[in-house]
Amino acid sequence: MRTLVIQHDHDGYAGALLAPLEAAGPVSFWRTYEQAERPDLEDHDAIVSLGGTAHPDQDGSEPWIAAELDLLEEALDLGVPILGVCLGGQLLARAGGGSIHAVEQPEVARFADVGLTREADDDLLLAGMPRPFYGFEWHWYGFAPPPGATVLARNDSTTQAFRLQNRAWGLQFHIEVEAPALAEWADAAPQVVDEHGGRARFDKAVETFIGQSTAAARELAERFAVVAAVSCGEVPADVLASLEVRPDPIEQAAREGAPPEVLEAMRRLQGEQRY
Repeated sequence: MRTLVIQHDHDGYAGALLAPLEAAGPVSFWRTYEQAERPDLEDHDAIVSLGGTAHPDQDGSEPWIAAELDLLEEALDLGVPILGVCLGGQLLARAGGGSIHAVEQPEVARFADVGLTREADDDLLLAGMPRPFYGFEWHWYGFAPPPGATVLARNDSTTQAFRLQNRAWGLQFHIEVEAPALAEWADAAPQVVDEHGGRARFDKAVETFIGQSTAAARELAERFAVVAAVSCGEVPADVLASLEVRPDPIEQAAREGAPPEVLEAMRRLQGEQRY
C-alpha cells in the first residue's frame, strides 16, 4: 500500500498517523508549501491530507488549493481511500460537493468533545474511538458535508467528522497531533493561546488528553491502512468485518491511560445518546 501524505505547512506533521502508515507500506509526501503542482495519483493507493494555516477558500492566494481539489476529486471518482484532517477535511468536503464556512464558535488551541454520533459506532475508522472523545481543535472554519455523506461527529461548533462513499473520511479535529507538535504550535502563536485560555490551561489540557488522542490516532491509522489495503487488492475484503467491532469505551480508555476525571466523565455520560 502506497500512501501520499499532503503536508501544507512545515510544522503540519503527520504525527501519530505516520508510523502505522509506514508499517503498511511506502509513504511519500506532497509538500504544498514547496510545490504547487499535484503529483500523479496512479503512483498512490491512499491519500492523507493534513491541516494547515491557510483557509480552505484562499484559492486566489494559494495556487496549490486548486491542484489539491483536482487530486481529491479524481481520487473520489476512482474510489481511492482518503483521510482529510482539519484543512484536509475541509478541502475533501469541497471536493465532494460540500461547502466550507467561517464558524460562529471557533475552537482554538483546546481539546473538545467532538460529539461522536451513533453512526460512528460501526464506522470502519471511528468504531474504536473512546466515547466521549476529546480531539484537539484549532480552526476558524468548518465544513458542511457533501451530499450523501454520513455524519460521524458533530458538536456545537460544527460537523466534526463525515464519511463519504465508505472510502473517504473528513475530520475537523486534529487526530494526528502529538505533544511536541502542540508545544511547537503554542510557542509559535503565544498571543492566540493567551486569547483562548492561556498557556497553563493549554499545557494542562495536553497533559490530560494527549494520551487518549494519540492512541486513538494510531488505531485510526491502522484501520485506514486496512481499508486502503483492501481497496488496492492487497488483502481480502472480508477483513473489514473485524473493523466494525467497537470495544467497551471506558475499558479501552482506561487501557490507554486516560486520567480518572476523564473516566468518571465517561461513566456519567454512559446513558446518553452517543452511547
